[in-house]
Amino acid sequence: MEALLFRGLVGEIGPMLLGRRLERIYSPHPGWWSFRLQPGDHPRFLLFAHHPADVALTLSPHAPENPPAPTAQVMRLRKHVQGLRILCCKADWTLRRLSLGLGRHDPHTWLVLDAQKGVFMADQPEPRDIDASTTSATDLNDSEAISWPTWEQIRDNDQIWQSHPHVSPLLRRTIQTLPEDQGRSLLQALQSGIAPETYFLYRAPGGGKSSSTIRPWALPWPLPPSLRQGRDEHPCASAFQATNLLAQTIFFPDQASNGTAAPDPREIKRIARLRRNLDADEHRLREYVRLADQAELIRCHLYQLPAKQLAPRSKIDRLTLNDPKGETVELTLNKRLTILENMQRWFQLADKGRRGLAHVQRRRDQIHSNPDTNWVETMGTRTTASSNHRPPVQKARNRPNDKGTLPLHRFLSSDGFVLLRGKNQKANHHLLTKAASPFDYWFHAADGPGAHLILKRDSPGRDVPERTMEEAAGLAGLASHFSGAARATIICAQVKYVRPVKGTPGMAVVDQVLRTLSVPLEPDLETKLRITA
Repeated sequence: MEALLFRGLVGEIGPMLLGRRLERIYSPHPGWWSFRLQPGDHPRFLLFAHHPADVALTLSPHAPENPPAPTAQVMRLRKHVQGLRILCCKADWTLRRLSLGLGRHDPHTWLVLDAQKGVFMADQPEPRDIDASTTSATDLNDSEAISWPTWEQIRDNDQIWQSHPHVSPLLRRTIQTLPEDQGRSLLQALQSGIAPETYFLYRAPGGGKSSSTIRPWALPWPLPPSLRQGRDEHPCASAFQATNLLAQTIFFPDQASNGTAAPDPREIKRIARLRRNLDADEHRLREYVRLADQAELIRCHLYQLPAKQLAPRSKIDRLTLNDPKGETVELTLNKRLTILENMQRWFQLADKGRRGLAHVQRRRDQIHSNPDTNWVETMGTRTTASSNHRPPVQKARNRPNDKGTLPLHRFLSSDGFVLLRGKNQKANHHLLTKAASPFDYWFHAADGPGAHLILKRDSPGRDVPERTMEEAAGLAGLASHFSGAARATIICAQVKYVRPVKGTPGMAVVDQVLRTLSVPLEPDLETKLRITA
């Protein structure tokens, strides 16, 4: 990869990396690195190759196949930087080096991707590294930090790349081949740092599979025909597009030679799973939106309710009213809430449903823009057609994670988060090991016995409001040795850091505490938040 192409690339992908968690690290091949990032609006895998002949850096929705066992260097990086967020991106494009500042709140360690030295950790970035996440290519080309040779020096010195590594032999040959006026204009345009309108990929005819004789090139300037050495020219609209195509020929040569890259089967399964979950979420949220009609019907009849038996603050399980068309409608109420509280609750759920439907539509648009979506639709059609001939599968009975058999208290926080609390030791154990996801939050009373409480999150990156955290802690405190006290001290941790004790149901060991909360105990909190069937 040319240093001048690297300059344009880091300015484009820097914002795509910020804030994303580094979920997993792989080394599919010596000199190749694959970093799985937190899902987002941009491709999930950061691919980097630092082989001398094939330097590549890009974001891709797919990753090469990994070896059965990671290397010692991979294990070391996983131990120190895996799970941290990318908070800052700095680069020295002349050396093709990208430094990622990692941490939870402030960058305290740096993961360096260097075209010459490979991948390693550092305590701080190099002094020449410039912020690539908020800096344009022109600023990265700061004349005070980057020196450029003259046209005459480039023409006469065939070792100019040793003192000016950003002037590659291919750039020198291009300037030598062009007429003097065109060569000077090209050099001046590259020195300015202004991103070109078009980038160019040069690869072998017929698809681009790299070989020992014809390797792909991606450049921010067009090559004269005499220097292409039989390669086909492919214009690209951005540095990211050019480097992505270059990376395809390096990481996926067999797919690139076919003209179209086949998607990763794991990506197909992930998209299909997301679409199923979105369908279920949409159905649930539409049911929430329909509750607004019931709430509006109650509001229109509040003044007509009898003052004694059906006062707005009375608690009943059924209410019969007439809708605007004159038809009789029977409403099923939560008998633990008053008529007025039921109405307010339905309005809140309807608002939540509308907000959720907008989010579901945004996620559908993102999935639809993924090129693998067509593969998912094709495979889904085949699966549906073949599934009609499969024998029915008998469902397992009394599964421990079945909501119908697992003895749990279920609550819904004021912000719409589901809270699950075990009723006994066995339920606590299955709640932690079966019903909870690794990124859910676990609550338990400090320094004493108590029930396990799980706060469900939709994704690892979802933030939880402080009000919900305090409500979850309060519910955990009410089912603990703090139940008779005015306040409770509750510890909170991610489920992935909580290990059940083998042979002792309900006991757990916490490897890493997220935070400790001191909350007042409200006796009516359970009644207020409880979910009833």
